[in-house]
Amino acid sequence: MIERILLAVDGSDTAQRATDLAAELAVNLNADLFIVHVLMHGRPSRELVHMAEVEHLVREAHSATSPKSAYVPGSYPELLGGDATDARTARIISALGEQIVARAKTRCAELGAGTVETSVLAGDYADEILEAAREHDVDILVIGSRGLGVLKSTLLGSVSQKVLHHADCSVVIVR
Repeated sequence: MIERILLAVDGSDTAQRATDLAAELAVNLNADLFIVHVLMHGRPSRELVHMAEVEHLVREAHSATSPKSAYVPGSYPELLGGDATDARTARIISALGEQIVARAKTRCAELGAGTVETSVLAGDYADEILEAAREHDVDILVIGSRGLGVLKSTLLGSVSQKVLHHADCSVVIVR
């Protein structure tokens, strides 16, 4: 019996499709749903910078990290293109991660999912997802086939491939 589902999200289009599928599974199986996002390490991808600006995540991240200063459109793509070890950039990346899981949770609730918990983790993407699956003792792990990385020519992204090969539970990879 399937009672616990882990959904890994990164804000990509495939993660949005994975969110819909995970919510549908949770509703139909009356399963608990755990949503995780692993913060970026190193230099953020161009896709995240674009998505953040288009999705207005940047404005929300700005108000969370710098509530007393005015938001200046166009200022955050340059900042996000910097080194994630910078304290301000790290705070912004963290705020974006919180927004990503919050939006996924809202979408799951809209689709009727009952118990939904979220967490934002830091570390190696695949390792953190696999550890979260073990910690929550999930029966199914749902992940997009590829995230926001720059390599688009491979069949599976490196994270989804590693998760598929090392997970202790069933893995559903969404295209």
